[in-house]
Amino acid sequence: MATKRRSKEQIQADRIIKKQLLLLGDEILEESVPNSRRDTGRLQDEQNFRVEGDTTLVMTQMYYGAFNYPAGKNSGKKNALLIAVNNNIPKATKIIIKNINDSLLKPFKK
Repeated sequence: MATKRRSKEQIQADRIIKKQLLLLGDEILEESVPNSRRDTGRLQDEQNFRVEGDTTLVMTQMYYGAFNYPAGKNSGKKNALLIAVNNNIPKATKIIIKNINDSLLKPFKK
């Protein structure tokens, strides 16, 4: 199966997406880590992220994190990481769309 070559626009869009996903991952961790119930020692870094293939953000956490209420709360939604992801996705999506549109329209603007 032959691979299709990507156009300059596709490569630029993927770069924009990857850059924003790296920023999004950092923002999510900044919000979720202080709110998660964390143990000491080896469990200190229980949440992480990585970008796969330029366009996929993968957030990870220890298994038990999905079943704990955020720190200081005993009711409501569980999983501090998921709450942070849901809070940050809309803003990041708008930024990605704006930056891709700006990149595509740049040659046509004077």
